[in-house]
Amino acid sequence: MSKAGFGGGIGMVVVPMFTHFRSARSVVGLMLLLLFSTDVFSLRHYWKKWHRQSIWRLIPGSIVGIALASLILKDISDVHLKKVIGGIAILFALLELARPYWQPRIAKGTSSSVYGYYPFKAWQGFAAGVLTGIFTTLAHMGGLVVVMYLLPQRLGNTTFVATTTAIYFLLNFVKIPFYARLELFSFEIFVEAAALLPFIGLGVLTGIALNNRVPERLFSRIVLGFLLATGVHLLLG
Repeated sequence: MSKAGFGGGIGMVVVPMFTHFRSARSVVGLMLLLLFSTDVFSLRHYWKKWHRQSIWRLIPGSIVGIALASLILKDISDVHLKKVIGGIAILFALLELARPYWQPRIAKGTSSSVYGYYPFKAWQGFAAGVLTGIFTTLAHMGGLVVVMYLLPQRLGNTTFVATTTAIYFLLNFVKIPFYARLELFSFEIFVEAAALLPFIGLGVLTGIALNNRVPERLFSRIVLGFLLATGVHLLLG
């Protein structure tokens, strides 16, 4: 988990953790409000610094993925939803741990220029978007698919972070009416989100501070080890 991607990884860690203590459906509803609130503030900082083509290649497929996953959310039991979240957490932890092996292969052969080369075709962006939409709707864990798609674009650090921020904002914005239709929001959820928002901000700042003081590899291993253990417990519990 890189420093650039830490903010987008909040849901990846918090959703499985919260799911241990409460209904999985209430967790995904609560986290959407919290994540969207942080997206709004982050988007202002990176306004218009994003890469438009990467965004518009991912978003159409993501909307389809969100719609498909919403059909799953409509009928899935809370017990099975917890297992789905656990399984996705395990998958993403393993993919992140294997990043040193797959990242060079994905980026191989791409241009070092900022905007000059796009190795993925439009249909590949659509397919990546569908996966992103499904994972982000069920467990707020679409970030790694986004990262895997964007890495070969060689966007530069600021453009990369701005692009992921814009994508997270759009994804979470699109999810709001779907979640509302599924009755994943309530007055109590809104009140709880308002109360927790300052702590989410504090958690982000704490994570950034730790990430700057603790060696990145050690920090990532600790977070991913926790995510893996949490996922296993949810899947087998």
